[in-house]
Amino acid sequence: MTKPRPPRTSPFLLFGLLAALSWVGGCSNARPVQGWNEYGDARPTADSVALTGRIEDVCMVKGCWMKVQEDDGSEVLVRFRDYGFFVPMNARGRLVVAEGQRQVRTFNQEQRRHLASDAGATDSEIEAITGSTTETIFIADGTWIQGGGLDAPYAPPVAEECVLDEPPTDETTGPETSTETGDR
Repeated sequence: MTKPRPPRTSPFLLFGLLAALSWVGGCSNARPVQGWNEYGDARPTADSVALTGRIEDVCMVKGCWMKVQEDDGSEVLVRFRDYGFFVPMNARGRLVVAEGQRQVRTFNQEQRRHLASDAGATDSEIEAITGSTTETIFIADGTWIQGGGLDAPYAPPVAEECVLDEPPTDETTGPETSTETGDR
């Protein structure tokens, strides 16, 4: 009776397998993709989805949110998980890939006015905002933004909080406006 021979392993197969496992496992030594800038810590999980599109607007105070036009033409507000990272304020017009989850959120009048102020709206535009709104937003764990020439993102010396993270109150005035875009 002869012993079965162990399977032969190619060094190229072993190298390819190790490279794939380090990429899938989120190896911290992974090199950035040429022409793309990473912000946050996007590592795909079973619960996360990717959002792709073009950045239409960015918070002009800190870069703490952006509005992205998706490939189907819809626009979605992208916030960054736990206010944990920011994007460059000059990222408008760039292609973006974000990793995270979609959520349905209600923003009260104060929060909606805060967003408009961050976007550079005039006082009269801000005053015209009334009531609350419910919409689908995207909470990103990390993003990749294409292109060079981007400014360094805002980096606070200590952790900060944002009025947008507070639950909406019942003290809003005016009718509720729904801009529900549904889950994609």
